[in-house]
Amino acid sequence: MPALAVDVSDSAITNPHPGGPPGRNSTHVIPPLLMNDLSGKRIAIIGAGLAGIAVARGLTQRCAAVTLMEKSRGFGGRCASKRWEGHVIDHGAQYFTMRDERFRQAATDVCGEALWNLEKPVRDENGHELPDSGRWIHRDGNSRLARELAKGIEIRTECQIDDAKGLLADFDHVVSTAPWPQTARLFGLEQSFEYIPCLAVALAYHGDWIGRTRETYAFSAPGTALAWTACENHKPGRIAPCFTALVAHLGEAFSREHLEKPPVEYPALVRSMVEERWELPPSAFVAAFGHRWRLARVDAPITLPALPARLHFVGDALRRSRVEDAWLAGHEFAQTTSFES
Repeated sequence: MPALAVDVSDSAITNPHPGGPPGRNSTHVIPPLLMNDLSGKRIAIIGAGLAGIAVARGLTQRCAAVTLMEKSRGFGGRCASKRWEGHVIDHGAQYFTMRDERFRQAATDVCGEALWNLEKPVRDENGHELPDSGRWIHRDGNSRLARELAKGIEIRTECQIDDAKGLLADFDHVVSTAPWPQTARLFGLEQSFEYIPCLAVALAYHGDWIGRTRETYAFSAPGTALAWTACENHKPGRIAPCFTALVAHLGEAFSREHLEKPPVEYPALVRSMVEERWELPPSAFVAAFGHRWRLARVDAPITLPALPARLHFVGDALRRSRVEDAWLAGHEFAQTTSFES
């Protein structure tokens, strides 16, 4: 699976909850054994991706005073969507899984009928269908998953933190959910784990369902330059009429080779590969953009060194680099950390 990919006609999308989503008005409750009250604890959380949002939700339920900080103007981490040329493009995570019932419940509680399951297949480079454990999207863009999960949480965006220890003057604890290389710098530690980068490219073409797009959602070819390509037309309402849009995620070796080039140059590097795989006419090309994911994923879960007192790290790097794992890492941390020191 490519670095960010994870995790048809509109009629090929099914509502996962016919007759209404289960549990939409229910509350995801921390088990009583873990409900120790954190009233009076002031906790700063760095990074408003899925892990940071899950930490904030869980600690708020335990009555902590939570401040969630994000250096960017937006938030959501790899749940990244972009309005572009009249389309809505997921240039980060292409879809997400909901294998764990805790994440499934949290997502359906806040998103309800806006969650959709992609039915057309993902194929390998030889055209064979790959196994499917459920490929889910948010109807309005996968960034909306993060926004729905973050409702009710105050997020300080464009908040640059240079030294996490400095926050301890105002907070009892600091939790960083930023990627480990960034967290290590904030904590004043050596950075000993390398992340794998991923270059992303979105391309738009004139014409509905051109080439091989109608019967295939994506092609996955890990280990190759064109590790992942997917047709965004399979996400209903996302692509303007009379256009076909695709997203490519490039493999590790290719991404490392071209990482420092300006993203505006990425489309020219990959366009011919995409057109060949999907049998797209070059004359139909309209526009493209590139995006650099410098810290896309880890190759395997990392083992943390000893952390300074009252500083904590949590993120998908401790599990797997998937949307679901990012949320679960934050959710479990918020339930099981005592903050007694």
